[in-house]
Amino acid sequence: MLRITRKQQQAHLARDDAFAEWYVEDFMQFNLPRFYHALSAQGKREMTINGRHWARLHGFEDAEAQGHFITLMWEVGADFFRHEGFRQIAERDGDDMARIDAFYEIDPDTAATAIQNADDRYWYPVENGLTKGDAT
Repeated sequence: MLRITRKQQQAHLARDDAFAEWYVEDFMQFNLPRFYHALSAQGKREMTINGRHWARLHGFEDAEAQGHFITLMWEVGADFFRHEGFRQIAERDGDDMARIDAFYEIDPDTAATAIQNADDRYWYPVENGLTKGDAT
């Protein structure tokens, strides 16, 4: 019996440019249209790749989980992973998708605080002088 692993299924998304193309054109366009239409083609892709960088810094290797992480950056804030509740989940070890599920279970008041205090500089960390130490 032929078995194809999740990693093999996601192999076409291994390169950042391929991942960004998939995320922007196959997901963002239909699920985050207000952001998709507000930004240039290059800007969307750069932000997606930068978001993937933050996801990887927090140990998310699964492409689907990285897509969810980036979506949370759009919906909650580019630095959602620094805020109380989200930070504890981002910093813990464990299955990528289980941690993503935990992000979605954050109580609304905690999420609202993160949304109200979002810092968009995290979309462009290098240009804004942010380092790995700024991830927490």
